[in-house]
Amino acid sequence: MEQTSSYTYFSIFSNGKMGGRGWEGTEAGAFEPDDITEILNIEPFAKWKKGDVMERHPQGWLYQFSRWSAEKSDIDRIDAGKQCRESIKNLKNKVPELLEIKSLYDVLFRIMIVPEIRGEKVLLYFEKEIIDFCHCTGTTIDVDMYVFSASPVDAAVQN
Repeated sequence: MEQTSSYTYFSIFSNGKMGGRGWEGTEAGAFEPDDITEILNIEPFAKWKKGDVMERHPQGWLYQFSRWSAEKSDIDRIDAGKQCRESIKNLKNKVPELLEIKSLYDVLFRIMIVPEIRGEKVLLYFEKEIIDFCHCTGTTIDVDMYVFSASPVDAAVQN
């Protein structure tokens, strides 16, 4: 039986707007992800530059924005608040570097929370430490939630 779980991560991506094929980043927001890695001295788990080919897309479309994502946390599978703290642990002392990145590029910062709900509830809360970090850096918090209905087998096991 699959269980409810969640993970969080920090992401930097080009500022922009929704367009015909999704998010379209500004030219001023097109950054080289390796430059972000060098400034922060943190390895990302996902990155691309505006104009890179989407390798998984059958027509080989190009990314319309730059993205750098790191500090993924899935500790305590249902405690998203604790995961948020873990995701910013290495970023809290890099506020000057993050602000430098914002001064160099037209970018947005996000803490992404991705719960996959299968019956159990996810603990979703934001302690002062998270709110302070978001306030200092202009980071927004996004929740990308997936809710799955329990199968008859899962429902019988839970009862």
